[in-house]
Amino acid sequence: MKRPTFFPAVAAILFAILMLTPLSANAQFERGEKSIGPKIGYVDKNTSASAGLVFHYSFSSHLRVAPEIGCVFKHRNMDAFTIDFNFHTPFTFTGEKAALYPLAGLNYSSWNRTLPRELFDADDDITTRSSRFGLNLGAGFELRCSKTLKCGIEAKYTLIKSYSGAYVAAMVCYIF
Repeated sequence: MKRPTFFPAVAAILFAILMLTPLSANAQFERGEKSIGPKIGYVDKNTSASAGLVFHYSFSSHLRVAPEIGCVFKHRNMDAFTIDFNFHTPFTFTGEKAALYPLAGLNYSSWNRTLPRELFDADDDITTRSSRFGLNLGAGFELRCSKTLKCGIEAKYTLIKSYSGAYVAAMVCYIF
């Protein structure tokens, strides 16, 4: 089955917006700012939904660390547990209410493949687990709804041996 080709188009649009964003814009992020919230999305590796929890911590106005934990729901006999440790470099515009950020980071994924029992002379399904490290590359956009709430979308590509794929997600975070 052919993979969807939406990721290169999304990456090209986000890159074009990033290049048009003035670098002299004031940053909205203050040092020490933290936020946490749920994240839901789509994974193209097994054409399934994903869910997780993301935390953001701003080291400065232009550098933020974003660890997250998540799961990819079972579809096509595959599911996964993921841990990401990403870095964001946010650029603000439109009165500092919106920000665009490129991201790069590390990924740990544990993928499970379930082989149906019809393929074997066994009473139970056979599951194999592959745990691997990889790299994340992508971009995101966020909008501040209030002083304590922000919403965002993120697209990234995770490079992992035999399990590379695109992730698109939406998040709502509480700022504290």
